[in-house]
Amino acid sequence: MRNMLIIIVLCLAVSSPAVDAGGLERAAGRVLHAGYSGCTDAANGEDNSLEEAAYGGATAGGVVVYSVGSAAVSGAGTLAGYAGTASAVSTLGLSGVTTAAASALGSSATGAAATAVVTSAVGGPVVMGVIIVGGAAAVTYGVYKGGQAVWNWVGD
Repeated sequence: MRNMLIIIVLCLAVSSPAVDAGGLERAAGRVLHAGYSGCTDAANGEDNSLEEAAYGGATAGGVVVYSVGSAAVSGAGTLAGYAGTASAVSTLGLSGVTTAAASALGSSATGAAATAVVTSAVGGPVVMGVIIVGGAAAVTYGVYKGGQAVWNWVGD
């Protein structure tokens, strides 16, 4: 029964809207790993939540750095930060989040244009990169703690 409940919770986490088609493999893998680690660590009496959060943030940071670097090498020039950030948002499956944020800011932009609106509103590509990395670390931490809570709720 306990294993079935854990599988159902992890499947629901993977099917969340933030894990859309573009970033399904990366984001779903991260969610599954953090949730599973939270469950197994709780079973063993361990807490590696900070390590998991650091890994989640570092993974997102790697995507951001790679995307901005690729945009720069591809000739995006002074807009490399914006183009790379839009690519990273798409890769991580966060396009819906930035579209919603742009809408909240009064824009009807979608996709990369929405990312540009939000990136500009928060202070530029560097600030947006920090938000993405920090957000990924926070979500990973939360999913890990959620896995622990599920294990503790179901009990031994």
